[in-house]
Amino acid sequence: MNLKTKLLFIVLLFSYRLIAQKPNSINYLNQKQPDKVARIFAPGIVSTNAIEHSSPSFSPDGKTVLWAVMKMPSYQTYLLEMNFTNNKWSSAHIPTFSDTSANEVYPNFSTDGNTLFFSSNRRSNPSSSEKTTLWYVSKTTNGWSKARMVDTNSINKDIYPNSIAKNGKRYFTIGPHGTSDWNIYQTNSLGKSHPLPAYINSKGYEDGPFIAPDESYLIFESDRPTGIKGNIDLYISFLKKDRTWTEPMNMGAKINSPLAERFAKVSPDGKCFFFGRNTGNGFDIY
Repeated sequence: MNLKTKLLFIVLLFSYRLIAQKPNSINYLNQKQPDKVARIFAPGIVSTNAIEHSSPSFSPDGKTVLWAVMKMPSYQTYLLEMNFTNNKWSSAHIPTFSDTSANEVYPNFSTDGNTLFFSSNRRSNPSSSEKTTLWYVSKTTNGWSKARMVDTNSINKDIYPNSIAKNGKRYFTIGPHGTSDWNIYQTNSLGKSHPLPAYINSKGYEDGPFIAPDESYLIFESDRPTGIKGNIDLYISFLKKDRTWTEPMNMGAKINSPLAERFAKVSPDGKCFFFGRNTGNGFDIY
């Protein structure tokens, strides 16, 4: 099987797995769904003149969506939220749990939709360091709960994007800020973390993992030499029956471009694939 045939097979299998997931009714900000050509998502609402720094994270019930934006020239990141009530979307606003003095980014719902995880460098107490780590909030009858930090004391490096499978296993990125050697880690059934194998974690940059709810595939971004014009591209790897991963493959020119692609996320109903693309004037969501 040549490379072109393998890539076509992967795209078809990926598309099938998207369609095969249990459908829910999600109103995608009143946007028309794309066909086979990637389109900018929600121009003027999500994709704006600002720099989007995550794909939108929709709750499984379709009632809430959050994403991250980077403020220039300070490079501060903050979260935005919209809510679907009375058959219409609210305006974008900063969530009630946010710490606007901190950098907060990469919102990600649990598969049941009851918990929202995000990365933040807020201080857990006045004497704590400003390490970026995982925090979470829960949905309550009165809105969001108080933000709490996920127990990541055993990890002494910054933790950035995260994605959770239905079985509770978490995939996340660890990276010393300011360096190029970022790697993807996974927690096991006991909650202990370990890096994914070396053929996924290269000597360069791997970031932004999205794990399928059934753990059948993993999408991530990398600057490995197989990228289009050597830039950051999105790659996909499938979990085999023996619990090892297939060699990552570039997701091809329908998704990747000569500029950078990042922030992969599949919607909870499996109908849409979101990602960020460098347009030359910053990032937009496609």
